[in-house]
Amino acid sequence: MYLSVLRNIIVYMHNPSWKLIKRKNVYTSKFVKVYEDEIELPNGTRIDDYTIIEKKDIVMIVATDREGNIIVLDEYKYAIDAVIPTLPAGGLKKDEDPITCALRELKEETGYEFGKAELITTLHDYPTKDLHKVYVVRVKNAKKLSQQNHEATEQITWRLLDKDSLKKEVLSGAWKGTSSVAALAVCGLI
Repeated sequence: MYLSVLRNIIVYMHNPSWKLIKRKNVYTSKFVKVYEDEIELPNGTRIDDYTIIEKKDIVMIVATDREGNIIVLDEYKYAIDAVIPTLPAGGLKKDEDPITCALRELKEETGYEFGKAELITTLHDYPTKDLHKVYVVRVKNAKKLSQQNHEATEQITWRLLDKDSLKKEVLSGAWKGTSSVAALAVCGLI
């Protein structure tokens, strides 16, 4: 038994890829697709109901103004029925690059426009079951030039926080969105 378990671990370590046998779309809406995959694990085990979710790729914008203050949103999130601190963010349109999307979303959600924008990294919220990507875009020297232009579903106010105040808020547990916290971390702000 011990040798069998060890052999399975060694096989997995040398060939960690799971093999997709068949994918079936079980649900589609304008926000999400749900698939049921039949897969084969490296050790030969088959699973016929591995659920995968596909959502639109998004940008998460870590923006600072000319004084270095972080632009923070306080936004109502229906699924948790709460207003939480977060960062400007939004879904990429078909064939839109992350920088263009980030600048559009920053302007729509805050009225700030950029000085310099850079794609920092790509994250995956829940890579075990979710296909969508989170592109982290860092915007520096943003300037308030226009009014917010929210979608009907957005209840957003914005504010500026210095780096120390931001760290205190995050460490207090006020920030609940993992993408926002991760984006702040990869940008070195917390």
